Amino acid sequence: MSGDTEGGRPDTEESPKRQRPLRRARVGWPPSLHELKELLYEVYLAAGAPSLDEITGDIAADDGLKAAPSRDTVHRVITDSERSGQQAAVVAVATVLARRAFWDAPDLTERVIKLWGRAQERRRAGRPVGDFRGDVRLVLDGGLGVHPVLAIDGALNQFGTLPAYVPRDHDARLKTVVEAAKAGRSGIAVLVGGSSTGKTRALWEAVDALPDGWHLWHPISPTAPDAVLADLQDIAPKTVVWLNEAQHYLGPESLGERVAAGLRQLLLDPSRAPVLVLGTLWPERWDALTTHERHDGARELLVGRKIDVPDAFTDAHLTALGAADDADPRLTQAAQRADDGQVTQYLAGAPVLMERYKAARGATLALIHAAMDARRLGAGLHIPLDWLADAAPGYLTDTEYHALDSDWLSKALAYVTTPCNGIPGILTPVNPSRPRNQRTRRTAASGVPAERSAPRSQGPRYLLADYLDQHGRHQRAQTIPPIDFWTAAAHHAHPTDMTALGDAAWDRGLYRDATQLHKHATTHGNPHAARTLVAHLNILHPPDHHPAQWAAAHMALDDPLALAQLLEALREAGADEQIPVLLARDPAAHIPLDNPSDVARLLTALREAGAHEQVTTLAARALAHIPLDSSFDVAWLLQELREVGADEQVRVLLARDPAAHSPLDNPFDVAWLLQELREVGADEQVRVLLARDPAAHSPLEDPSEVALLLGALREAGADEQVRVLLARDPAARISLDNPLAVAWVLTALREAGAHEQVTTLAERAAPHSPLDNPLAVARLLTALQEAEARAGHDPGRASRRAQPPRQLVRQRPAAGEVARGWCGRTGHGPGRAASCGRELRSVHRFSRNPGAVPIRT
Repeated sequence: MSGDTEGGRPDTEESPKRQRPLRRARVGWPPSLHELKELLYEVYLAAGAPSLDEITGDIAADDGLKAAPSRDTVHRVITDSERSGQQAAVVAVATVLARRAFWDAPDLTERVIKLWGRAQERRRAGRPVGDFRGDVRLVLDGGLGVHPVLAIDGALNQFGTLPAYVPRDHDARLKTVVEAAKAGRSGIAVLVGGSSTGKTRALWEAVDALPDGWHLWHPISPTAPDAVLADLQDIAPKTVVWLNEAQHYLGPESLGERVAAGLRQLLLDPSRAPVLVLGTLWPERWDALTTHERHDGARELLVGRKIDVPDAFTDAHLTALGAADDADPRLTQAAQRADDGQVTQYLAGAPVLMERYKAARGATLALIHAAMDARRLGAGLHIPLDWLADAAPGYLTDTEYHALDSDWLSKALAYVTTPCNGIPGILTPVNPSRPRNQRTRRTAASGVPAERSAPRSQGPRYLLADYLDQHGRHQRAQTIPPIDFWTAAAHHAHPTDMTALGDAAWDRGLYRDATQLHKHATTHGNPHAARTLVAHLNILHPPDHHPAQWAAAHMALDDPLALAQLLEALREAGADEQIPVLLARDPAAHIPLDNPSDVARLLTALREAGAHEQVTTLAARALAHIPLDSSFDVAWLLQELREVGADEQVRVLLARDPAAHSPLDNPFDVAWLLQELREVGADEQVRVLLARDPAAHSPLEDPSEVALLLGALREAGADEQVRVLLARDPAARISLDNPLAVAWVLTALREAGAHEQVTTLAERAAPHSPLDNPLAVARLLTALQEAEARAGHDPGRASRRAQPPRQLVRQRPAAGEVARGWCGRTGHGPGRAASCGRELRSVHRFSRNPGAVPIRT
């Protein structure tokens, strides 16, 4: 019987042995096609990996099949990443394979037909890049966000809507990321700079250079994060994900972290490569997303992907702008007149806007200030006019207020909406029609019904000029808006903005306004506002549990993370009697299951609240939906089921064979899953997982993850895997950024008997480890000393190994400086640093006599 090569050619007489099985198809999109190809390959392996000749022979022998695909077609059905053209051909292949594998052939063909049909129905997200090239209106404000430019000397008709582009240094860095994507590698780049510095135009120029076949996806409606989460699964290879003003996607609590996690997974998925994620941020927004503990996922997505965009052109760039005889007069004038080389700001009309802003008076200025305050304190891009109109009188002096006439609002609007030399005015009316080219869904990805996500008011809304938005954030940072602003916000702000506005009011000591905004946000479906409402009012009035009861009765049951946080807040507030009110609404039976990590967090909260029946209900639902391609989620669910004694649910989960499906690219996740499988006594699953050789596939850059995996393998008795891991020389590859993690992996290597690895890592770590965390420094010194004490039998060699600790100590600044540096870095006060006093004193003793004084771990 002839065999196959990977490419599908039959064996010759000279090579009678069957060669390796056909390769597995790599499919990233659509998900239904991925599932179809995986199903076909699974039955192909179960059938014994028959040759193409054997498969076509079986098909030819069955007159009941509706198609007789050729040998090449059978090969494509199993191995190609594209959907097969004829359903009957796929059914024929599936049928004969099912018979060889002793599967239920009718059941398999039914599943194949459904998946084939679903794959045909799916449409990839985004539009061809060529559509944007052909219609500049799609690129400007209202589309991708490129600012229109000043109208100068009829240049529009002669040179086009956008002036010629002058590349700068940041364009070269951006081009590197784009070229890598063109070559097939997914990537992300975020341009960071002030308003109107050319960030969005630079992104567009990079996208415009992409070849045909690429699509651009700009998620907008119903809200930016909802749009991403709704269509993320429909991102196909060769797609640009356009995140202009990325804070709208990554900033919102809970949803922003889910967006970040989804984008990270997308970028790491080789079957959907290449994908290009492009974004822009102001510097202060970059700092907020990469330093605040609430944005861990965003920080992981963004750090290392920053490309700074300067505020000004260099002299060389200014010279290049007007060098040509037929230069665009807009560029020539900008080069001549822009202050301090700020060409892009000039072209975007920033000086004209500032002049009009400074010239505004009375009610007109009040309207502008109300818009500035709305944006900087948490409002979205589109600000309801009713909010601005009700808030503006509070900004006026008594004299100005009493002088108002009946048409003050129409006069103020006429001033702020007047275009300036071809660019939009200070406020721009928002088109009330639905966004174009957006898929509509009855329910947003967050589970919030569409009617709840829609604006409460159908009245006019306005967009504040980007440059004045940034100006207001700096110049009015210390200004507290008047009472009318907060009262109007509670009546007219978009429900999705009320939580942020309430937080802003709370931070300014306006507790009544904060409570009102959080209450309205809860009513309109923001589940995180309920937790905030309970926590805040417990601070102000601990004995009063009425707010807790109200939140428990009105909170939307569409966000498992928020529900878990509310349960935790109720327990912390001592409102135990209100927990049954929430549980009586049966959240475990209704909560969406699209985020396994959040579901696991809710299981933890329910267990800690004693709601074991709810835990069982939710676990039973989760078992059928949890994807097995996330070791972290499977391990967490196993832990929660084990904690509540849900043995039957554990058996159901293990029956899905998670060890055979979990990815091996995250050592932390693999280590945790291995530990949980051992905890529930799933010895066979442990063997399956170890047989997949995780030690050979795990990255070795993160020392804490390496230490975890090494410890988990040793506890599982996987000595061969330990040897495989050590053979990859992790000591020479791990990062040295975290001394505490380095100390941990030093200990793990020492306990594994890897003395040469310990020496290698000690020699690397001592001169290069950061010194701004006294606890971490002390622990690292301890680990180095312990490594030295157990270095070997040669006293001279042990003495030489004492040198790295001395190097570290010589580089160590004074203990007080270390403590101050650490406090400044972590945001903790002196009290937190004082808790490390013992470690700091140990560092002092060790610096005086490193060979004699042990340091406590």
